[in-house]
Amino acid sequence: MATTKQLLLLRHAKSSWDDPDLIDFDRPLSGRGVKAAPLAGRELARQGWLPDLA
Repeated sequence: MATTKQLLLLRHAKSSWDDPDLIDFDRPLSGRGVKAAPLAGRELARQGWLPDLA
């Protein structure tokens, strides 16, 4: 029997728009994003969401 998978869609943390010429992949997180990202990660782990790297 196949294992059921779940997909979690999560928006990225707040990014900085100080340099409008940067493409999205190069845009750093803002101070707010730097603070929020670890909090989001800890909450997801607390709820049992762990990455499947296979």
